[in-house]
Amino acid sequence: MAAKFENNNLIVLNPLSKEEIKSIPLSGNGEISKIIKNSKIDDSWSLLSVPGRASLIKKFRKALVKNKNEIQNIIKSETGKIDFDITIEIFTSMEHLKQITGIAKKALKLQRRNSGLMKTKKAYVKYEPLGVAGVISPWNYPLATPLVASVEALLAGNNVVLKPSEHTPLTSLLLKDIWDKYIGYENAFQILIGGANVGEQIVRNNDIDIVCFTGSTSVGKIIAKQCAETLKPCILELGGKDPMIILNDANINRAIESALFGSLSNGGQTCISTEELYVEDKIYEDFVSRISKKIKKIKSGKNGDYSTMIISDNAKKVNRHIDDSRKSCKIIQGESDDVNLFIPPTLVLEPDEDSLIVNEETFGPVLSIRKFSSEKDLVKKIHKTGYGLSSSIFGRDKKKIDKIVKKLKIGTVSINDVLTHYGIASIPFGGEGLSGMGRMHGKEGLRSLS
Repeated sequence: MAAKFENNNLIVLNPLSKEEIKSIPLSGNGEISKIIKNSKIDDSWSLLSVPGRASLIKKFRKALVKNKNEIQNIIKSETGKIDFDITIEIFTSMEHLKQITGIAKKALKLQRRNSGLMKTKKAYVKYEPLGVAGVISPWNYPLATPLVASVEALLAGNNVVLKPSEHTPLTSLLLKDIWDKYIGYENAFQILIGGANVGEQIVRNNDIDIVCFTGSTSVGKIIAKQCAETLKPCILELGGKDPMIILNDANINRAIESALFGSLSNGGQTCISTEELYVEDKIYEDFVSRISKKIKKIKSGKNGDYSTMIISDNAKKVNRHIDDSRKSCKIIQGESDDVNLFIPPTLVLEPDEDSLIVNEETFGPVLSIRKFSSEKDLVKKIHKTGYGLSSSIFGRDKKKIDKIVKKLKIGTVSINDVLTHYGIASIPFGGEGLSGMGRMHGKEGLRSLS
């Protein structure tokens, strides 16, 4: 655990040292109702023009950059991440805010429409705020996920009530402090602290007009059912297996580097981390030989090449997947100087179809590799789990790539690249099937919040 509940307080712990970082009062029922009610009745933020809101978000971004050292220290203390992963998180977050403010001014302005036969009439679409957006965010990216979702909801004119993960609440509390100090509009951006019970109160509260949740598929299904009771809209960004397809004519070196980066960055604790590799038959042996040599040189540990597991329950799940795979297939691992939250980089070769690693999201530094020879078999295996968040494909034959991509029931596909699509704010982001519903980012995401 990276946190514990004690005497109506949330005790935030450093995941590595287990030392207490800070004790925070939990949000009680009265406080939850009061904060949501204040957010509902205060329309000062929503009455601002889109350019006006964009200008203040630009100011907020500058304030965050000004306080980036404090943000970095807080993230490091409550997650244990290495500096590289924290830098990437801060950079992509700031770049997203920079891009999305410009997108909002175009996407949310009055849209004139052709009135057809009604020649004397004027037709237009005006994007109005929904009201109050409840944002519930996970622990793996304590800055990027809550910040991006909150800012997009704010740009659309909504007030935001954010519940960060109980494991990593300190970054969100710092965001709130910076918002209040540099922006004002205190009721426009509020924070609630607690566990699943607080999240449920946000979802069920009638003054919450839309729910934006990032997290597990199991919890996402519960939220979807709760929202369905009142037909409350929700945007759910859930789990995934995020397969990478490597064709016979691919640049093998580029594919290997991308596979390792896609699976190991942030310790594999990314919703779009590459968990599955499908390698076409003619290059399979060569590919496995090369990536095996690479992964044996990669190290996990306090001075390792990628971040620690942030919470112990996730580390246990990842190790369970590895141990299950050992029973029936070959495992190739790199180094590790710790047996607890530091899991060695792991390749699992040709796992059984009924193995845990094939059928569940792993969410760690583990990569399964399977050979394929037919596109039909490839697509069938990819769709087996029902996940469809993101994918990538490597090759040179554009027609073949396009043919395969069209068959994939997946939210986003990167071609000859991995993960970088998340950093492009103009592209809508979200999954299909068990990976969620709705979209964030881009004009599509902004308009779904209005």
